[in-house]
Amino acid sequence: MDLQLVNGENAIAWGAIEAGVSVVTGYPGSPGTGTFNALAETAEVYGHHTEWCINERIALDIVAGVSQGGKRAFVCLKSVGMNVALDTLMVLNMTGVHAGLVILLGDDPGAWGSQNEQDTRFIAPMAEIPMLEPSTPKEGREMIKWAFEFSELLRTVVIIRITRSFSLAESLLPPISEPEVKLSLSPDRETMRWISGPSNAMDNHREVHHKMQQATEQFSHLPFNKIEGSGSKGILAGGFTYSKLMEAMSGTDTSDLSIFKLSTLYPLPRDLLIQFLGQCEEVLVLEEVDPYLEDAIKTVGYDAGHTPKILGKRTTDVNWEGELFRWHIQQSLGTYLPSFLPSQYYTQDGWEKEKPARKPYCAGCPYVEILTTLRQVAKDLGQNPFLSADPGCAITAAHLLDTKLCMGSAIGAAAGLQKAGIDEPAIAIFGDSAFYHGGLNALVHARATKLNLLTIVLDNGGAVTTGGQSTPNNTPPSSDDSETTIGIVDLASSCGVKFIWIIEDDDDTEKMSNVFREALTVETGLNMVVVRKFCKPIDE
Repeated sequence: MDLQLVNGENAIAWGAIEAGVSVVTGYPGSPGTGTFNALAETAEVYGHHTEWCINERIALDIVAGVSQGGKRAFVCLKSVGMNVALDTLMVLNMTGVHAGLVILLGDDPGAWGSQNEQDTRFIAPMAEIPMLEPSTPKEGREMIKWAFEFSELLRTVVIIRITRSFSLAESLLPPISEPEVKLSLSPDRETMRWISGPSNAMDNHREVHHKMQQATEQFSHLPFNKIEGSGSKGILAGGFTYSKLMEAMSGTDTSDLSIFKLSTLYPLPRDLLIQFLGQCEEVLVLEEVDPYLEDAIKTVGYDAGHTPKILGKRTTDVNWEGELFRWHIQQSLGTYLPSFLPSQYYTQDGWEKEKPARKPYCAGCPYVEILTTLRQVAKDLGQNPFLSADPGCAITAAHLLDTKLCMGSAIGAAAGLQKAGIDEPAIAIFGDSAFYHGGLNALVHARATKLNLLTIVLDNGGAVTTGGQSTPNNTPPSSDDSETTIGIVDLASSCGVKFIWIIEDDDDTEKMSNVFREALTVETGLNMVVVRKFCKPIDE
């Protein structure tokens, strides 16, 4: 059998195909987009449906319905996207699922392509939903197949967490083995089955606790977790950090160590963890980003009466902020293990070689030119407006902004600045993808509260920073050639926007300046400038 070199995100996609997934949804954001793209490219071949959504909560809503309808469903979200989907997730945990429902969660240690480096592992214990993290692409492929089975066994959502470095890691894998039949269950129409409310919330919560107890017992027997060695010095590595540890320790004598490869992040494999803590006098914990495991194992150890000294981020023995590179790990091991002698040393000077590569989509970005022109026109008019923006492409011109929070926040933050009594106008700026993601709701609120505000939509033809995925403003034609576009201008007009100016791609700086000048001198009403300037993404 011929083996193929496959990266982490594609390996996850292969696992989903082999599990017989029927519907895949998501919102663009890396890591995770690569998995969705791989599934979209193979949809016709393997008979599954893929769908980009205008935000993450809608993406999760759809797969929840698919699961309730009896088909296996998969959703791809990045860390901050999980924040958006959390409202639905915190009901799904109570109702459970029918056919398997798996969430691919992409965290971004080091914030290589995010506004923060949030550690989303903490959502698992809050939502009381199983979460696992594979250590290699090969394991990721198997873990996804297991996750669908386990989701149906316990009737729970299962979250698989990956990081950017995992998505780029590669393994030699055999070709896809397509399932003969995709799972198809009859819909469960039992009264109150998919409803959680005051009458059954406590019963549902009790059932969740029962499920997590079952998971705790079963996770100690999964092949994704293992203890290597029986020495009194322990090292615990979570998820993909284990692969980094193995590379950092290559050539080192590990005969006096106990190494715990831990992939079930929640619930923890209690029995296996107690065994590990019981044989160690001290434990070094390696994980990304925050001391989630470091804190959690202390609780398990305390309850079991095994309290070895725990070293990690809280004790400053492991780097806390940013991605945990191999040189970080070797630095920690050099202090922890007096006889540490690896066959290869990784150094801080060579960190660029360890940095996960990121495909550049932003060549020819027009944002800096647009906002520089806006600033200059405002200055000529004697104005110094507060620019409030949404994330996305606007980050390329961050030095020209005053504030940037999250998707859909630009209008609300601008409204708040005005309510604070600032002596300059506030302007809300967002891209076309952000307009549909969360900006539209804010626009309705602005009109309903009679807000006097200039909004600027930078329409570059899609979610360009994540690969140019389309928006409802430029949706590709459907199979029956019916019109599916829902335009920004039409929606803005329906929301009561008073004046709408449009700057086209071929309009020069003078034309753009004239439009901005006119828009900045209108003193009342909710108004909008749509700037249609397109980027030149790099495909290589």
